[in-house]
Amino acid sequence: MRPRARSAVIAVALATAPASARADEPVADRTPPSEAAAARGAPLEAAPDPEPSPLEVRVEGDRAPPGAASLGRREIREMPGVLGDAYRAIETQPGVLPVASGIPYYFIRGAPPGNIAYAFDGVPVPLLFHAGAGPGVIPAGLVERVELSLGPLPASYGRVAGAVIDAESKRPSTVWRGEGSFRGVDLGGLVEGPIGEGSTLLVGGRYSVGTELLSALVPSVDLRYADYQGRYTLETGPRERLSVLAFGSIDYLATTETTGFSDVLLDSDFHRLDLRYDVERASGTKIRVGTTLGLDRSRGVGVDGIAAHKIATRAVLSEPLGGALLRVGVDLALDAYAVDPASEVDCPTTLCEGLLGASTEGQLSEAFRYLFPDRSDLALGGFVDATIALGERATITPGLRIDAHFSPVPRSEVPSELRTSGTALAVDPRLVGRFELAPWLRVSPGIGVASQPPGFAPIPGMQIGGLPGGLQRSIQTSFGAEATLGPIELRSTVFRQAIVNLTDPVGGDRGGGFGTSRFLGRSLGDAYGLELALRGALSREVFVLAAYTLSRTDRIKAGERLPSAYDRSHVAQLALLFDLGRQWKLGTRSLFYTGFPAEELNPYEPRSASPERVRPFYRLDLRLSKRWLLGGGAYWGIAADFQNALLAREIIDVTCEPGGCKPRELGPITIPTLAIEAGF
Repeated sequence: MRPRARSAVIAVALATAPASARADEPVADRTPPSEAAAARGAPLEAAPDPEPSPLEVRVEGDRAPPGAASLGRREIREMPGVLGDAYRAIETQPGVLPVASGIPYYFIRGAPPGNIAYAFDGVPVPLLFHAGAGPGVIPAGLVERVELSLGPLPASYGRVAGAVIDAESKRPSTVWRGEGSFRGVDLGGLVEGPIGEGSTLLVGGRYSVGTELLSALVPSVDLRYADYQGRYTLETGPRERLSVLAFGSIDYLATTETTGFSDVLLDSDFHRLDLRYDVERASGTKIRVGTTLGLDRSRGVGVDGIAAHKIATRAVLSEPLGGALLRVGVDLALDAYAVDPASEVDCPTTLCEGLLGASTEGQLSEAFRYLFPDRSDLALGGFVDATIALGERATITPGLRIDAHFSPVPRSEVPSELRTSGTALAVDPRLVGRFELAPWLRVSPGIGVASQPPGFAPIPGMQIGGLPGGLQRSIQTSFGAEATLGPIELRSTVFRQAIVNLTDPVGGDRGGGFGTSRFLGRSLGDAYGLELALRGALSREVFVLAAYTLSRTDRIKAGERLPSAYDRSHVAQLALLFDLGRQWKLGTRSLFYTGFPAEELNPYEPRSASPERVRPFYRLDLRLSKRWLLGGGAYWGIAADFQNALLAREIIDVTCEPGGCKPRELGPITIPTLAIEAGF
């Protein structure tokens, strides 16, 4: 790989850093109760009929649990600018800020991208988007809703100190259905239906059939990708279900010189096979056991090759006990890493000056050898919580999670200053409540502690080994209020989140070098603010979703408090979805956020707690779609989605010299898509 190309993709990896702190571990196996009714011991799924109804694996109330926000199919599939992707859709929520417009990785309540975990049906997803920032690897047609847990996190969520985004798949279909789309650069679809009594099968996938067009427009780029999904369910009894879920992704991105020589930027694939067995008794007792097998492989980003073999298993029991609903769970994850580090990773002066700071030639090679050694990691976890009814209109949920981490690395493979025991123990208590003050008004206070090892980037197999510097610990507090006024839902939350021993290669030192200190440097991260959200139908033809966040994110190091490199005081957005009739639909979305601190990057001036900021950024997204109904539930249609329709340019960096600093702009990043869709 040529030095410039390799360094460029590493810069992107840092700018979009990591999807999941421990993408190899089960993030959650959540089965939240339906609030007070479940806590009082009522069955979660009563079956008064003579023949029991089919098992519903996930039974939840209409509302997301305290500290969480839920997006349904309409917000996911019709929202302008998110390209119908479940994980992009969460940026419509307050508290969520992308690292840059069009790059779908986020700071959430001050937690950096490395402290955010992503999952599909509870199974961690190690790469969210093709080529890092392209189409999502999980198709919209497979997702029923996506849930964003902001904190305090439920006790079932472990080994993550920030937020959790879990996309929930659609229920198995009892009739044959299918859908597909062609978007110019790729072709995808899925089909699902019954294949026997009590059993269903789903098969889906996507392939980059049109990347030749991209290569024609940008001859120096070679891009190929594909993904697949499969699910089999079998009703083994009146209230018993066996499920097998498989999904994965293959990605290749390279720059091609006129000589035919290719610089491989990213060559990765991951695969997941999840088996789970669910049982529900008439009394309301629920049992889930499951095992996930995984294989991750990558090359081209600081390593000549990396392979990680993974196995994770878990068991969860949910039991109504008088005036409470008790949940108990255990999980285990074992990961074996085989790494072939790159012999040399250079950082060209043109790249290092500015975004990366002073020249760091040779630092990356050394850092990567220490960060990603051959090893076997083991994580053991367990949790318990109980939703307790305090009358008809109030519940509290105390919980406790314990995680033990083992990541032994031979002492000879790391410098003495980075050597650790390779073991760590986290004991994380949590407490949330929900109180109904009126039929239309509820409040939800909460406090909790969450922990995770140091993280890196959303690249399969690239998890930091050896636990250098120990665990990160977050203290999450919030007080939320929800109001329902007819078809309109209002939500407000005051929050504070402090992350002790924080690792933040993105927002902690934007202009620093590329040595180990960039990845392993520790600080105290402190974020606090106010979030406001509004959603609902203004009329039969108009749906609105609005969000606003007022916040401050600081990094405290050596007793000095300074704003994060990604601190933005105000973030606001407004989305309107219009039903124009005759199957025509129009959507608009406006996004605005203030600039980040400019002086933070200037090495020639002392840092300030109240620095000047770069100019704000505004983006307008548009979406127009039309469907033609063919009868019998069949249809075909077209959809045009234009992200950043005004072609706005965003300041993402500041280059400083002794005479002053100059902003560096990105873009305009714009993603226009035109899709032909069909289904039955």
